Amino acid sequence: MSTLPPTRGPASLDALQALYPMIVARKVQWGDMDALSHVNNVTYFRYLEDVRLGVMEQLGIFPRLFHEGTGLVIADASCRYKAPVVYPDTLHIGVRVTLLGEDKIVFHYALFSEHMQRVAAEAETTQVCVSPQTGRKVAMPAWFREALAALT
Repeated sequence: MSTLPPTRGPASLDALQALYPMIVARKVQWGDMDALSHVNNVTYFRYLEDVRLGVMEQLGIFPRLFHEGTGLVIADASCRYKAPVVYPDTLHIGVRVTLLGEDKIVFHYALFSEHMQRVAAEAETTQVCVSPQTGRKVAMPAWFREALAALT
């Protein structure tokens, strides 16, 4: 179940930057839209994956985490769609994290539409650290936790 608060989200790009330690711009592509001429719901999850991986690469987490033997799997994902996004637009995706216990990370996202000047969607993904060999949960390495602290 999502822990997303029922809000309209940040009302400006400045407000987004005040709430989220990292913002990633993502241009909406023509092919991201569906037959109803707005960005398809599944596409939002691709945006989140691209942003999450890019942020972790930027923080030096990937590929180091995998090389050292810890994997990440999605345990939960949710998205609240607030306004339809259409081409052409640029989404400014705010990212922050909450660390839960020894092995879980919740990524919180706000997708701010440049065209509409409002949050078009809010989302969360929960990742769990696992051993690639066993598939079982493992504690996240201390250096990984420290790197993610930049996003709390």
